[in-house]
Amino acid sequence: MVGLQIVKVEGDDKEKLSAAFGLTSGGEWFAEARSAVSGGLVTQGEANAVVKRAVAERLLEFFLAPDAEVTFDSKVEVEPHGLTVSFPHLMVELVLGPGGEELVERFLPDPELVLRRLPDFARRVGALGLTQEGMAVLAKINDHRTAREIADPSPHGRDMALRLLAAAVGAGIAEAVARVAEITFSPIAAEPEVRPRKRRWWLWLLIPLVALAVVAVMWLVGAEGRPAPAPKLGPWGLAIDGGCQPAELERLYRKQEQNRASLRVVPYGQGQDQCYNLVWGGFATREAAAAAQGQVPAALVARAFVVHVVTAEQKAP
Repeated sequence: MVGLQIVKVEGDDKEKLSAAFGLTSGGEWFAEARSAVSGGLVTQGEANAVVKRAVAERLLEFFLAPDAEVTFDSKVEVEPHGLTVSFPHLMVELVLGPGGEELVERFLPDPELVLRRLPDFARRVGALGLTQEGMAVLAKINDHRTAREIADPSPHGRDMALRLLAAAVGAGIAEAVARVAEITFSPIAAEPEVRPRKRRWWLWLLIPLVALAVVAVMWLVGAEGRPAPAPKLGPWGLAIDGGCQPAELERLYRKQEQNRASLRVVPYGQGQDQCYNLVWGGFATREAAAAAQGQVPAALVARAFVVHVVTAEQKAP
């Protein structure tokens, strides 16, 4: 592997490659795929699919084997030749695919474990191409909640939420760790200092100045929260917060009231699975919304929330 990309595979392919490519000489799987493509036996897309399926089946066997072992050798030199398989995508497909429920306990053996984000979490989650529901589950990972605290109240179902969380751990996007007991320190009360009472006539002059400063700060904050200049809000926006529970929806409306020109609460899902996003900005195309992700004021984004592009044509009442 190079980074999170699988670039070379050797070993028993259970005759998957020979069945797809004809007689092969054995050896490195990606080299066999390139040879089959150059010989006109299969297309590049077919070769990629064969190699990916073979890797997935062998990985699934490995993770389910009770006596499986793995070793790492950083000295092996690998020269990628174009064909690669994304390890995070592969792991998410394995856990969410047929038989993937058996992998949940391998990556998430205890729902009471705390889930923590690994470096570059937001970008890696965004690259997976999950649905809004899947993004909403992974956005709940905030270094403090346990898997149970995320999955139990999820409107998408506890089992599906746990599979998504286990997939994130297996893909190397998050890690599951034991909760650290919090230590409470008792503050030492300081004895009040007795000072002579003084006339503070200058406070009467300061109060009007403070009031003017507060008005100026509120105006500046409102200006910062406005989206990029546009004649009108388009059908695409950037989700900066979200929730499904009544208390979460109430929080979204409170934040919307701070800047109605830039923020709107937008529902998604159906029936009992309906949730809500707090959407910033309005753009004519998905591409324009994606290009504006760096313009969202950091103060508006909910802690641990993954900013992503959504449709925002329907506004909540």
